[in-house]
Amino acid sequence: MKKILLATVALAAPLIASPVPINKIAAIVNGKTITTREVQAHLAPSANLLLTKYPRRGEQFIKALTEARDKVLEQLIEDELVLSKLEDLDANIPDHLVKQEVDRIVHENFNGKESDFRGYLKKNNVTRRDFEKTQKEKILVQVFRQQQFKDVAPATDAEIKDRYRKRSHELRDRSKDKITFRKIYIPAADNDNPAATPLEQLAFAEKLFLRVKGGETFAEVAVKHSAGAFAQQGGLWEDTLRTDLEVGFGDIAFDAPNGQIVGPLKDRIGFTIVKVVKKVYGPAPDFDKEMRERMRTEVEIEKRSGRYEEWIELLKRTAMIKRKI
Repeated sequence: MKKILLATVALAAPLIASPVPINKIAAIVNGKTITTREVQAHLAPSANLLLTKYPRRGEQFIKALTEARDKVLEQLIEDELVLSKLEDLDANIPDHLVKQEVDRIVHENFNGKESDFRGYLKKNNVTRRDFEKTQKEKILVQVFRQQQFKDVAPATDAEIKDRYRKRSHELRDRSKDKITFRKIYIPAADNDNPAATPLEQLAFAEKLFLRVKGGETFAEVAVKHSAGAFAQQGGLWEDTLRTDLEVGFGDIAFDAPNGQIVGPLKDRIGFTIVKVVKKVYGPAPDFDKEMRERMRTEVEIEKRSGRYEEWIELLKRTAMIKRKI
């Protein structure tokens, strides 16, 4: 009979990026392959933001993407080493825990919109079954890490409360986040100038960015040049819900300090320059029994991390690992 591993764990959610043209071998770990498609899938959160931030995909983009890719590959290698140990133990987890984790990902990363999640998977040629398999493996690795290194001091009440204090903002209800910003939008295709290419439109957006960064009044430039909504109001978007913004755009805008100008950011149909005016964040989660237990788990996992990392390094030294990218 297979062993059943039960735990409530908080995992970072991998989102799926655009598929690579050819699925090649990224690494071989003790005879098992990690493919470039797997790397691409786990790289997506970083890759999508970088594609938005760096429309020209120049040196900064390539450097940041390479660093993110190498980090993802190393994590996949570590996960494969742990999964091979779990195969020896014939370990498994119930399907309902995987479903709970996928539901959490949809809530936190797609603002609870199942249709957006399905569209994301379809766009990137990833089946729901493959996505659930990835989550199952991540949960197995986390549970193994939790169970294998038990002999650490239990989390104290003070540590649990301190963890909640530090994490409550991150765990807030993001669907209730609101932001006020000004926006200059330059379409990739200009109806008033059909001969203009997307690259020429990007270059124009870059010039406008330099002008407003240099001190020109953002609202005046928006009135004169923006093709976006509310252009005649100086491009002012007031108290806009995070759920009404595209995921990548929303993440970048909410990460920027008040008063900062960012851009040009690329989306499907054009380029956007944004000046953040103010942000109002959604409420923090209640510090109830479930949240207390979640914080306890996180504290104790962090305490185990040093020993876990030493164990992983030992596995790496004794494993047959060939990196192909």
